[in-house]
Amino acid sequence: MFTAELICFGNELLIGKTVNTNANWLGKRLITLAGKLLRITTIGDKLEDMVQVIREALERKPDVLITTGGLGTTFDDLTHTAIAKAMNVELVLNEDALKLISERLNFLKKNRNIDLTLTEERKRMALFPEGGIPLPNRAGSAPGVFVECQKTKIFSLPGVPVEMKSIFDSEIVKYLPKDSSHSYHEKSLIVNNVPESELAKQISVVREKYPRVYFKTHPQSSSTSKKGIIEVEIHLTMVGSKDEAKLLKEIARELQELIMQMKGVQNKEPKITIK
Repeated sequence: MFTAELICFGNELLIGKTVNTNANWLGKRLITLAGKLLRITTIGDKLEDMVQVIREALERKPDVLITTGGLGTTFDDLTHTAIAKAMNVELVLNEDALKLISERLNFLKKNRNIDLTLTEERKRMALFPEGGIPLPNRAGSAPGVFVECQKTKIFSLPGVPVEMKSIFDSEIVKYLPKDSSHSYHEKSLIVNNVPESELAKQISVVREKYPRVYFKTHPQSSSTSKKGIIEVEIHLTMVGSKDEAKLLKEIARELQELIMQMKGVQNKEPKITIK
């Protein structure tokens, strides 16, 4: 089991304008990945305070330090600067991050008819602490950051929940410490012809029985699915031994039985593939 701390940046969290759902989600997610979250700190956007709280966390030497918020283009997006100062390294332009940002702008123009230019403000999102590795953001423009300070792995994530979750699940999981006696296991059910909203009750019933397993749905509408039909992936993940991971097969079968009792859309029967 690895230790972790979480720092959430943003005045909006302190004044109650924004509910800190990121902390709740990350706490649950880290547990499923054999992590032990030791501390959650919420701090405003004052640079001196941000640097201090990062340094204090690093002095405690957690295996993992995650920050959320402050990666955008405005004057109060100071997380990269704070991390660099706390580590006593320079803030440098990361060419790989700049490429990711450019690719995102091109995607928006081509697929959503949103024409945005690579302004100096947007280039600021590519200013990283020296040694930082960009983490692709498939749901937004600002890349996440991975950088190591002595034995602590630091991950910096956007504050927008959908972006934070996307980077965590697609990128950060790869970097988290591994336990030789416990490994990461996953299984997926691909459900056709049943909308995500209809599956919610059945999934909740099963999920409550298995708190160690992380359930995540990834829906595709008939217009976005490659098959041109309603498709929902139910993704099951857990950390444990190979014997314990057999539980995922049992859960998949249990979900399959419940879903096959449902009615699909347009008089089509549910179709399920287990991977």
